Amino acid sequence: MEQKKILFVSHDANRAGSQLLLLQLLRLLKERGVPMHLLLCNGGELEKEFAEVVSITRLYKTHKVSTLPFTGKLLEKTHLLKLYQERAVQRDNEKIVAELEQQKIGLVFINSIANAEVYYDFLKFLHHLPLVLFVHELAMSVKIYTHEKHLNYLLRKTDHLIAVSNAVADYYIRKYDFPEKHVSTFTLIDHEHIDQKLQTLQYDILEKTYKVPEDAIVIGGCGNAEWRKGNDIFNWIAKRVIHKTQPLPVYFVWVGAGPQHEIYELIESDIRLMGLSEKIILIPPTPYALDYINRFDVLLLSSREDPYPLVVMEAALQEIPVVCFEDAGGAPELIETDAGFVVPYMDISAASDAIIQLILDPSLRNTLGQNARKKVLERHNTDKSVARIEAIIQKYLPLQVSEQHNQ
Repeated sequence: MEQKKILFVSHDANRAGSQLLLLQLLRLLKERGVPMHLLLCNGGELEKEFAEVVSITRLYKTHKVSTLPFTGKLLEKTHLLKLYQERAVQRDNEKIVAELEQQKIGLVFINSIANAEVYYDFLKFLHHLPLVLFVHELAMSVKIYTHEKHLNYLLRKTDHLIAVSNAVADYYIRKYDFPEKHVSTFTLIDHEHIDQKLQTLQYDILEKTYKVPEDAIVIGGCGNAEWRKGNDIFNWIAKRVIHKTQPLPVYFVWVGAGPQHEIYELIESDIRLMGLSEKIILIPPTPYALDYINRFDVLLLSSREDPYPLVVMEAALQEIPVVCFEDAGGAPELIETDAGFVVPYMDISAASDAIIQLILDPSLRNTLGQNARKKVLERHNTDKSVARIEAIIQKYLPLQVSEQHNQ
């Protein structure tokens, strides 16, 4: 009897936290021989990497319908163009549905509540199948990335909810009355993969690319530039810290802020008007993020809300201490009191003071950084993490996986 597959659903292939986490998970499940297929709702720079791991069906919401010039004008005049376009989209969707039906799907695995609308509208033919939902979002993201009707329906259909942190799990249990017995917490960092990458990093990339001096003390941030990530807060803290630590060569570097982001011009303008363009550096989204992170002495998580960002674990694996806000997501669950500083929510003074303490005390940075790596290795063991996901999947879709991973 042919083994049924898991259909993973990703809202896009952008180089961001939930997509990178899914990519890691798919790589590890592939090693275990888990039969999989991916529905990719939009493209992105990770698409090629996804394609190297799993077969893909591509669903794009905007369909460009091309017609001959004369035909197009005729259709517009007769008000038939809209109908023509709708039928073209319908034909495309029917092809995608047929393609998915050929995959013999036995379980749907939704990665992110950003896929709620796709599940509600497009995947109706799979609504009878068991559903595992992997949530990476808290209240702000819920408002941004989904509609209440779609999310409520998705949660009603969900057989098991996986949350990236206790903060996220508590949110869905409290806000949506999701049954606690069907909730697990899970996040993943493929530390062996990261450690391999660390062997080939460009360790002087910041010096070469942005002329930062070799003896610079670098306070880093990472992620797409957006209000939720607190880029403005990052800059305010930077101004305070740089002013108080002069003449030390302190630099603040944000990896992932580019002109394509709506708030980029605003934060870049603030930096310029503060007279800190040489000391606060904005680096656009890049596949070399790990190279830049490796140069950080401290990671500043300035987010107003961040469920459990991958960059916290990437930094921790590189023995970089973290400063973050309490009540802003899951990072405090790892950092606690021995891997960095957790300061009161939006307390810019407290965050600045913590960073200054780390700048002035290299031995403290080293101790907290070493603790951070140790905690990630202990709490997020890759094999154990993947085994937990596999156990959840096995409840709803019995799998025949590689024996070498189950010994």
